Amino acid sequence: MSGLFSSHPGVGHAAVAERIEAVLNRLPKQEAQVAQYLLLNLNDLPFQTGASIARAAGTSEVTVSRLLNRLGYRGMAGLKRELRGNRDENRLRAQLDDSTAVVEPTLRNALETEVRGLANVYAQAGTERWQEAVSAVSSAGRVLVTGFQTVRGLAEDFSRRLALVRGNVQFFSAHDGMLCEWLTEAEPRTARDCLILIDVVPYAREAPVIAQQIHATQQHLVILSDEHCHWARALTRLVFHAPSGNGLLFESMGALLTMTNVLAHGVATREPERTASRRQHWQTLTRRLQLF
Repeated sequence: MSGLFSSHPGVGHAAVAERIEAVLNRLPKQEAQVAQYLLLNLNDLPFQTGASIARAAGTSEVTVSRLLNRLGYRGMAGLKRELRGNRDENRLRAQLDDSTAVVEPTLRNALETEVRGLANVYAQAGTERWQEAVSAVSSAGRVLVTGFQTVRGLAEDFSRRLALVRGNVQFFSAHDGMLCEWLTEAEPRTARDCLILIDVVPYAREAPVIAQQIHATQQHLVILSDEHCHWARALTRLVFHAPSGNGLLFESMGALLTMTNVLAHGVATREPERTASRRQHWQTLTRRLQLF
């Protein structure tokens, strides 16, 4: 199976991606942040320096150098030599240059990163790992969705949209519901539950705790996060990263929102007859109640 990030369109750096992914779960926190940044920005690395990578990843140049040495590269020069040997022409960059000519210069870089982030999401949706996640969400006896802080609203909205295409979907809040959603753990069931956890930096304290609880009960766990998340892979293989860095005051949630939409679409198309039935029933109910 091809690697998660090496399947990105225009990225011919499978060897580099595989080398990083092989050690990611064992890296110290700071080095893991750098590794995560490298994985999501392989196309741009030939144009970067150790200093620019350190700034983008929120670490130091020493940490970047330490990681490169751990990976077997003699500094940025060694990494760029390997990337240069496998690099394809960046068609996306050329297209962006043409389409952003009318955009304010200070916002052009933000637009380019937004587009690359969306492309990254759709690339992940073409992987075997994504199909495994779609299957887990579609077949689960019950789906719990949780999100924290600035993405709580996004998670609640996603839970409602997902509920339109399958039953037994519930937004789960560790603070509001007295954890009663978990009281059924001891009851017999015919299908495994699935928790979809959505979080971005600065990560909520309860996020890894809840993920560990789900992992311990052998239920399905799907984590949607940003490019800085390095702790989730130790708990589930169903981890997907939506790039958020855009150079603006607030990071973008655009790619993350798109990821939830693509996931809901995948579940809907997995069982089209179920989706059609629920959609028809929902439309009948809304007409009767004159909601729209």
